Amino acid sequence: MSATLTWASSGGATKTGTTINTLLDDLDTLITSKSGDATFSWQVASKSSATTPFYLVLKPKDGSAGRILLLCYTSAPAGSNSAIFDTAATTNVLYGAYFPSGNVDTPSNLTAASGTIMGVDTGVVKVSAALTVASIYPTSVQAYYFDSAEAMVFAFQNPASDGVAVIAAGAIVVDASDNAYSAVMAHSSPANFGSQTPVFAWSTLVPNAGSNTACLRTNYGATNRVYFQAWGASGAWGASAVSSTDILTDTTNSKAWFAPMQMLGQVKGEGFVLKLRQIGIGPGTLGPLTPYNTTGPVVAARQVNLATIGGTGYPWLTNFKI
Repeated sequence: MSATLTWASSGGATKTGTTINTLLDDLDTLITSKSGDATFSWQVASKSSATTPFYLVLKPKDGSAGRILLLCYTSAPAGSNSAIFDTAATTNVLYGAYFPSGNVDTPSNLTAASGTIMGVDTGVVKVSAALTVASIYPTSVQAYYFDSAEAMVFAFQNPASDGVAVIAAGAIVVDASDNAYSAVMAHSSPANFGSQTPVFAWSTLVPNAGSNTACLRTNYGATNRVYFQAWGASGAWGASAVSSTDILTDTTNSKAWFAPMQMLGQVKGEGFVLKLRQIGIGPGTLGPLTPYNTTGPVVAARQVNLATIGGTGYPWLTNFKI
């Protein structure tokens, strides 16, 4: 049975530019600013922001195994390492990969066709969908992130507008028996989890690791499998503003509800065996990074949305299982 995660929210990073090196530098500065905060579990292990390949490696503060790699090439590498790619790496896009057994700080073989990358690559989850840097980090877009003991979620959004791009990595899915599994996922904006059109639309095509097709990638059941959002919210019930008819809130009694995000793979008859771990559909909000609290107050859930006016349909990270 999986542990219950507690998500910490960073707030928006100070923006210094629009290029991949400033994107990584801004994230580095933000993550490092939380180094003395015990509610945050991850720290920067290494960074390359001067020349291609550009990368940022995150590791647990306690020094245990597990490495998250954010990676970008601004020119084609001599080789695209088969440990994390199925196809040639695209340039000027951001990828995320997860190494659950990784135990070194600095990656190797990022421009080779093969070879160990993070010390121990056993169980590595290949790269997420490619996110074009120019699209996810233009003027006015800020980086922010959420941190838990077993996973991180990175987000990019303009506080003055709708839509968020996301990369997540770590043990971010669970099966029907509540066992956690390593995975990565990425999608570009808009990110309406609660809309009728799924964020990760199911497809018969198998997206290669290195493509830009939004999906969840995991080694559940077999290596390098992909999963998609199983359902859309009919009538967009998951993207409705809070009101007397909103199905996810009862403002009279100060109640809110959250729905899980079930995933569907490409194996015939397998069914809906996975769901996102404490990431789901929730109510609309009227402000940025809105928390829903229990008494205390203790944060029970927070919306992944930096928009100053809030919004509907955005994913929520919950500090309880859904």
